[in-house]
Amino acid sequence: MPIYRRKHGMTQPEWRVLANLAEVRAATARELCEMVPLHKTKVSRALQALEARGWVTRQTDAQDRRVAHASLTRRGRRAYDALVPELAAAADRALEGLTEAERRTVTEALDILERSLAG
Repeated sequence: MPIYRRKHGMTQPEWRVLANLAEVRAATARELCEMVPLHKTKVSRALQALEARGWVTRQTDAQDRRVAHASLTRRGRRAYDALVPELAAAADRALEGLTEAERRTVTEALDILERSLAG
């Protein structure tokens, strides 16, 4: 069971939205769909769940009231900051039995996969 689910009861889409919001000052749902990438329904549900937890706030755009800019609250930042070291430690444990060459291969493969998903 992933750490974010076990520790905070978060879904994978919620974690991905939280992690991407941690990297930017604010983002619209449309921008998050491109960054994450997930279907707009999943992003919308994740934003609603994170907002209900008090981890995300949304501000309506002054020029286009149909658009809202989401950003992390202090509570959301603290939750994210608490999870990152745990996730990094879990990743290190997963790679523990590999040789240095195997670790490089896995890291390179993940980098290629991330770039291909980013479009």
